[in-house]
Amino acid sequence: MSNLRRAGNLIWVLAVFVLASCGGGGKPAPDLFSLPVTYPIGKKASAIAAHDMNGDAFPDLVVISSQDNALHYFEGVGDGTFKTPFVLKTGREPIALAAADFNGDDIPDIAVANYGDGNVSVILGQKDGVFKLKEPVTVGRLPTALAAGDFNNDEKTDLAVALRFDKLVVLLGTGDGTFKVGEAYNASGAPSSVVAGDYDGDKNIDLAVAFGAVEADYIRVFPGKGDGTFKNPERIPGGHQSSFIAQHDMNGDRALDLFASSSVRDSVTLFLNDGKGKFQKMPDAAGEKGPEFVVAGEFTGDRIPDLVVCNQDDGSISMLEGRGDGTFVFPHNNYPVGRHPRAMTSADFNRDGLLDLALVLYDEGLMEILMRKSGASSPAEG
Repeated sequence: MSNLRRAGNLIWVLAVFVLASCGGGGKPAPDLFSLPVTYPIGKKASAIAAHDMNGDAFPDLVVISSQDNALHYFEGVGDGTFKTPFVLKTGREPIALAAADFNGDDIPDIAVANYGDGNVSVILGQKDGVFKLKEPVTVGRLPTALAAGDFNNDEKTDLAVALRFDKLVVLLGTGDGTFKVGEAYNASGAPSSVVAGDYDGDKNIDLAVAFGAVEADYIRVFPGKGDGTFKNPERIPGGHQSSFIAQHDMNGDRALDLFASSSVRDSVTLFLNDGKGKFQKMPDAAGEKGPEFVVAGEFTGDRIPDLVVCNQDDGSISMLEGRGDGTFVFPHNNYPVGRHPRAMTSADFNRDGLLDLALVLYDEGLMEILMRKSGASSPAEG
């Protein structure tokens, strides 16, 4: 172990001691995660995704670096470690990615939104674990986010791309890894993040969008018609100036709920779905400074979904322990990570049945892996 790694681990241990001693009104933070292991990546990494890219049943990691204009593919070994990354050039300033099968060969592919080029790169996975870059698809000025789903029920994966100022563009998959540009929708309010799911139970994929404009105190849901087009969006109050949106069933009713983070308000807003596409805004949950990416999953051993929040302004992650009804245990628990964590994902990297975390440090050019400790749990309170 290098001196730098030893020093970093010592700092992490000291920070855990301080937070456990002083945070949460004197309640020690549960010891859920092992010391982080770091991997070098390009600086200004803007997105990370966990996906089994080579069919070996081990989660791999895909990271994009906007400064290096590159995609880094880390093959998972299955014990929580990763091989030296394969690096592939993308377009200029890649900012968002999605992994799905775009050409029907049952091998995952990757779509990357290139902010600087106004297009989407399509990278096809191959049987030998290598990638093949297709011609990019032009979508318009400054794409900020994308989501994959079958929007027209033809069993071919499509894409929805948010453009920075006021557009949502649909790309319809042809089944061979290429896309046709479909409808464009008004999405005024600076769309910052998009997610795809069936929210109203009609078997058609819908889109949910977060907005980052100063006056944006809402999210919007675009109900899908099932033919590749979408109805007029429903405006749902809440989620002021949100930077990220994601989905998960947080209360066990088999309906996808939505949650959005606001780095301006230092908060996370949960929207509970009634199963018919009607959402109830829950009271905002407090975050630390600059919450952005949020992942949902069971982290405390009680079989109830929790939220883990990536706080980019204070070098920490927060674990919001779910009660199973759309509310969270107060106070939340904080864990230190490196400086300026930008994006985060979760998966079981060592196949022990526990969710682990991977996050990227935007200015440091590093990826951190935080493994869940076996047997660690946090009893709910209040």
